[in-house]
Amino acid sequence: MIPDKQKKERIKINYPKLVSRYQFCKGKISVNYMNKVSVIVLTYNQEKFIEKNLRGIFAQKVNFPVELIISDDCSTDQTVTVINNFIKNKPSHIEIKLIAHKKNLGSTPNFFNALQKSTGKYLAFCEGDDYWTDDNKLQIQHDFLESNKDYSMCFHQVKNISSDPLINDTIFAKVEDRDYSPFEIFRHWIVHTTSVFMDAKVLQNTAVQTLFRHPELLYFDTFLYMACSLNGKIRGSHLTMSAYLRHEEGISNGINYKRDLRHNHLDEIIAETYDGKVKEYANWQIFSRSRIAFFDLLKQGKINLAFQHLKWIFKKKGNLRIYLIKKYA
Repeated sequence: MIPDKQKKERIKINYPKLVSRYQFCKGKISVNYMNKVSVIVLTYNQEKFIEKNLRGIFAQKVNFPVELIISDDCSTDQTVTVINNFIKNKPSHIEIKLIAHKKNLGSTPNFFNALQKSTGKYLAFCEGDDYWTDDNKLQIQHDFLESNKDYSMCFHQVKNISSDPLINDTIFAKVEDRDYSPFEIFRHWIVHTTSVFMDAKVLQNTAVQTLFRHPELLYFDTFLYMACSLNGKIRGSHLTMSAYLRHEEGISNGINYKRDLRHNHLDEIIAETYDGKVKEYANWQIFSRSRIAFFDLLKQGKINLAFQHLKWIFKKKGNLRIYLIKKYA
């Protein structure tokens, strides 16, 4: 039995040190068929970006089979055509499931549908306009979870790609080589989808089953990552192994008070699922977000939308004291 202190030290160096193990990839690869990894790629009108996304996945040097699930949400451009042309030359260890929906489902239902098609032991994700930059990414993360059974998820640092020189090549969020709590993940939004590698068993836990009952949610990612904590610990790595393409076509950019109402709905579900700091912070987020929106919308003369936010303020008015003392500033 390894003492706790010694075990933590081993884990601390294990994740980044795994990079040196990839010399074997230059020779013949021994495939472990028991550890299939399902990679989920969601696409919608990304004809300009999807080829680079797929190149990063096809370039992965791994000793296990990969199930690549590409779920296109009824793109109106040539995204599916580009995909079909590119996957003709797929690597032999990658099995591809291309789902081209005939009607637009929305990002969350599209994601849920793709998850239901997955059969791998592990899951990884890469949105259609993002891409992986390290050929060893999957193997590094796979080996970490295989060697540390008390962990259910690991993630890494991600760089921003943007036409704005002040943003381009910067870090999406600083990630350290350590364990992260669900509260940290929720409060700081440090986990980017392209960096996540998780145990597929997480999909069976109570939190994720709750998530599946809400296809109307705008966002699903942070909730899913927090849910991994119910199955095991979550590990971060300073390694930068993927890129987040920031542009005007992404759904996560800009102020949108209608979207914020849907964000409130997500935070309400989080508050109902978790206790302690997570619950308190989720409620505070709702109150703070709607308070700002309410006064701004009144100035703009958008009364109906303002009063929708006012309903949330009254519902979470118990958080006024927390807001005033800026507990979470």
